[in-house]
Amino acid sequence: MTQLWLEFILMALFIIISGTYLSRFGDIIADKSGLGQAFIGGILIAMATSLPELVTSISSALVGAPDIAVGNAFGSNTFNLVILAFADLLQGKGPLLLRVNYSHILSGLVGVLLSALVVFSLILSHFMNFNLNVFGVGLDSIILLLTYLVSVRMIYRYDQNNPLDAKDEEKENLNSEYTLNKALLGFAACAVVIVFSGYRLTLTADQISAVTGIDQSFIGSILVAAATSLPELVATISAIRIGAYNMAVGNVFGSNIFNMTVIFFADVFYRQGVLLQDVRIVHILTATVGIVMATIILIGLFYRSRRSFMWMGWDAIAAAVVYFLGVYLLFQLGLNVI
Repeated sequence: MTQLWLEFILMALFIIISGTYLSRFGDIIADKSGLGQAFIGGILIAMATSLPELVTSISSALVGAPDIAVGNAFGSNTFNLVILAFADLLQGKGPLLLRVNYSHILSGLVGVLLSALVVFSLILSHFMNFNLNVFGVGLDSIILLLTYLVSVRMIYRYDQNNPLDAKDEEKENLNSEYTLNKALLGFAACAVVIVFSGYRLTLTADQISAVTGIDQSFIGSILVAAATSLPELVATISAIRIGAYNMAVGNVFGSNIFNMTVIFFADVFYRQGVLLQDVRIVHILTATVGIVMATIILIGLFYRSRRSFMWMGWDAIAAAVVYFLGVYLLFQLGLNVI
């Protein structure tokens, strides 16, 4: 048992280190290629930091652990949102959301929409036996991917037509010596490490679930999700430290959007059935917790209250409370699984 936990921690460390450098190389690629700020913060870096979730969920599908695959996607979303609460504490006096642009409301709402689509699909498949698939891939997963692609284009066009007001918000160019080719090679090397680590992390998590008797839904939604979301944590903290608040928030919301497409790719590689039909209904709880947290943060972003407690905005505090309540409820459900 001790060996399993040691391997889990070691693989998590590999993912943290590689994910951090992956984010940095992705940032350099975005700058060197001349992509807009939307792709830097909300799409390219978000995809880079979400690669561990993608690899881990696909690996889970391949080994026949659908609950870890879906739990990882939803759990990462909730963990990413609680990162904003932690970032609020780090950035200094006053609410973090006062310092960012209204444009993030769009990407936040897209994340809520994608999560709601999965919840709707789970309700249809589990309570109404409404199941459609195309070559073994659920129709719901295909709709999820199409919605993501349309939304990304919409966010990109909005960013082009409504550039951020904070034009002077620039990242420290700590890696100016890197060329585009070097950054691409570094990005690829980090991706290879993440693929290996993510696969081993999935196998270890599955074994821990079997040995301890703790449900795969909890293992995937909390332990695996926290491990694969640590690159987002590092990237967000790094952005906060240099005052790139829009980059930090954009990375979180962008990662949450991309995480929902992970379900489609996991469904493609899951050959024992249709992914969302075979998972437990408990994932509705994790998804709902994420939707409530995102809604609280979006309300805070729109309302822009200046009130704070212990340097944190009340919206960040409320989101953190909802997260830990969700963790407790999910743990209790996991312990009650026979």
